[in-house]
Amino acid sequence: MPRTLTEQEKCRICDRLFEKGREIVLSQGIKRISVDDIVKAAGIAKGSFYQHFESKEKFLFALIEKIHRQLFTQAEQMIKDSFSNETDLHENARTFIKNLFHMPEMAFFTKNEHNIEEIFFGFMGDEEIRTFKQMEVELFEKMLKLAGADTARVKPGVVHNYIHTLYLMMNSDLMTTENLLETVDLITDSLISYILSSARRCTSPGTERGC
Repeated sequence: MPRTLTEQEKCRICDRLFEKGREIVLSQGIKRISVDDIVKAAGIAKGSFYQHFESKEKFLFALIEKIHRQLFTQAEQMIKDSFSNETDLHENARTFIKNLFHMPEMAFFTKNEHNIEEIFFGFMGDEEIRTFKQMEVELFEKMLKLAGADTARVKPGVVHNYIHTLYLMMNSDLMTTENLLETVDLITDSLISYILSSARRCTSPGTERGC
C-alpha cells in the first residue's frame, strides 16, 4: 500500500508539476502535451499526478490561472518602473501597455487562444469560469490602484474588457495589418485617457491615499 504523503510533500509535488508544466506549455503549447509529458518532465509518478488533478484539462486550467497571476505580478513591477517618472503619465502608460503585450506569457495566450477556450468552455463549470473572471478583475483593480487610479471612477471590469478587446483585435485575422498598429495606438490612447482621468486626482503612483 503506498505511503500517505504529508501536506508538505503534496505541495512540493504540486509545485514541481506547475514548474515543469509551465516550461512545457510555454515552449510547446497546450494541444500537443500529455499527462505523460508532464510527469516525465517533473520526475513524478503518474499516480501522483492524479492525486492532485483529475484530468489534464483540470491541471491546465489551474496552470493557466497560475500563469495569469505571474503575468500580473510582472505587470505590477512594470507599473512601478513605468510610472516612476511622473513627468509624462500618458507616455508611461502607453509604454506599459505595449510592454505588457510583448511579455512571453502574453505570447503564450496568443498562440494558444483557441485551445484555452476549449479547456474553459469544454471542461470547466460555470462557477469555475466565473471565479476565474472575477480573479482577473480583482488583479486589474490592484494594478489600477498601484498606478494611482481611482477605482470608484475607473472600473476594473471596464479595463479588463478593454485589454481583452485589444488582445482579440491584435490576434484577429479580420484586421487589416497595414493599419493595425495605428488602430492599436488609437484604442490604447482611449484606454489611457480613461485610466488617467482619475489618476491625476490621486497621489503618486504606488499609493492609494487620496484616491
